[in-house]
Amino acid sequence: MNTDLRKTLKMLEKKLMSEDNPTLADLCKAYDIIIRLRSQLLGVIHDKEDFGLLVPMEPTLADSLSEGTILDGVVTLTIREPLPTIKELTSVVQDHWLKLVHAAIDGAARKHPLPHFEKAFVWIEVITPKYTDNARLWDTSNRAVNLIINNLKGIFFTDDNHEHMAFAVTGKWGEKGVTIVRVLPFDKWERFTGRFEPASP
Repeated sequence: MNTDLRKTLKMLEKKLMSEDNPTLADLCKAYDIIIRLRSQLLGVIHDKEDFGLLVPMEPTLADSLSEGTILDGVVTLTIREPLPTIKELTSVVQDHWLKLVHAAIDGAARKHPLPHFEKAFVWIEVITPKYTDNARLWDTSNRAVNLIINNLKGIFFTDDNHEHMAFAVTGKWGEKGVTIVRVLPFDKWERFTGRFEPASP
């Protein structure tokens, strides 16, 4: 795997450094290579964690990036990475986010018993660093929200159908990438926002 990492880095360097001014095609290819490199790095990290190659008492990557709290009946899970887009998903990235979400849940459970809601509202807030021209890349519908919803199901609510949960995704710019997940009783969300009533026909 280390050889693969070096090979991928050389490919990235070649695309970015072959000319003083890389073409759009080169930059797009470099982006694809970065996604591949991310998966390879996560694969190496997970192998070391899963096969007991960590230094004793050394936190896992997921533990170092996640935390959870429960206050006034609201569960808050904080993950210090922006929620990836659907395009970025690989099996390794999915496994990484499973570990991130469950590490945050475990952090909350160490402080208070975990609540189970008859019907829950899940608010996913994605904070993304803003660079020179990435405003057009932030499309809420392209975020891989199922990475979160599927890993909350069966813990905080029974199922992810309309009878047991609803969710919203919001986003904003920040200095660092962070995903904040809040899980609360649905009726508490209704009281906060005002109950929606459809217009009369």
